[in-house]
Amino acid sequence: MSKKIKFPTKSLGSEPGPSLEKEDLVSWVQSRVGLGGDLSRYRFQKPLLYQREAGIDVPCAGGLFYRERLRECLAGIDTGKIVGELGLEPGLVKTDIGEVVKKSDPFWVAMPSPARLGVTDEYYGDPEEVSRNLCYWFRRLMREMRDSGANGHVLICDHVTEEELAALCGKKILFYLSDPNQERLEMLLEHQGMVAVPGTAIDLVVGLKEEYPVDTIVLIDPTNAGLEKILAHWEIDQVKAGGYCRENCSGYWKNIVHEADFQPRSE
Repeated sequence: MSKKIKFPTKSLGSEPGPSLEKEDLVSWVQSRVGLGGDLSRYRFQKPLLYQREAGIDVPCAGGLFYRERLRECLAGIDTGKIVGELGLEPGLVKTDIGEVVKKSDPFWVAMPSPARLGVTDEYYGDPEEVSRNLCYWFRRLMREMRDSGANGHVLICDHVTEEELAALCGKKILFYLSDPNQERLEMLLEHQGMVAVPGTAIDLVVGLKEEYPVDTIVLIDPTNAGLEKILAHWEIDQVKAGGYCRENCSGYWKNIVHEADFQPRSE
């Protein structure tokens, strides 16, 4: 039998799911006496605990739900509307991160891309100026978060724009397309050499590989069949097993680690 291959595991974030575990939340609140905190902080911390317990190599706190916290930290936004000059008030995210940083593992933060922040403009009156300002303050905010101990960021998007990619792409920022198609992947790969996709999109990336330098592929919700297909086109050290949890996060991350142990078929 061929020797197993253990692929590195990488989280791209989590969502709280349709309901919170009431007993866990009560226990967390009781543990916060004298510390304070809110629902966003609980949702930020709890899934990260599951990832670390499961042994995810690169854990990641946050997800789309973290947009509420970002709105709190961007001055000029009120109840989802841009009503004044954008600015930065990073205290809350710096505290979120400071409470969960561990020197022993790299730690990323997942959050919506600027286009998925869900705000409407009632101040600038120009979509390009809105995009330019949001990208500028996003970059500043992410810098503050990295200074507080985060190693990098996953920006979750349902589509990508040239403006955001040009302004924000970098070695410590991974744009994650939640609904990839060929056009969106082409635009993304113009700027980013790592791509995270589900098994259903492997063939799309393979078809683009000759034109775009895909140096790392992260397979979301890996399976033996999916990893085998990828290894027909990429070297072992270019492949990671990834996850984005939407429910039952304790069991979910344990399964990601289990599936990352790939068993090649015997020749």
